[in-house]
Amino acid sequence: MKNQRGQGLVELALCAPLVIVLTLAAVAIVQIEVAATGLEAATQAAAAAAARAPDASTAITLAERRFAAVVKLYPLRSPAVSVRVGDFSRSGSVTVESTAFVDLAWAAGLSGTARLQSKVELGLDRWRSR
Repeated sequence: MKNQRGQGLVELALCAPLVIVLTLAAVAIVQIEVAATGLEAATQAAAAAAARAPDASTAITLAERRFAAVVKLYPLRSPAVSVRVGDFSRSGSVTVESTAFVDLAWAAGLSGTARLQSKVELGLDRWRSR
């Protein structure tokens, strides 16, 4: 028994770094998932706003505003959105593509950022007069 006095301390010294790295990785994965969900939600909201707009120029403006309003609620860096409306006829569709970055520099051993992207295509509302 006398030779085993420091056994617990040695085990802690060996296991603690592994537990810390696994914890940081889990937190980083959760942060990336939350950010990806937020980017998808913002892209969906932008596409829905554009699909209900009365004309093409209003569709782009509404989509960009809606995207900006939703994306600011999430931990995203440098969000960008691209809205394509085509000819904006009844049978047409709107396509919204977005990108953003998640800052992971706080987690030791991980790269500085993770790039996320999302794409949503919605058909225009059928009730429109044009």
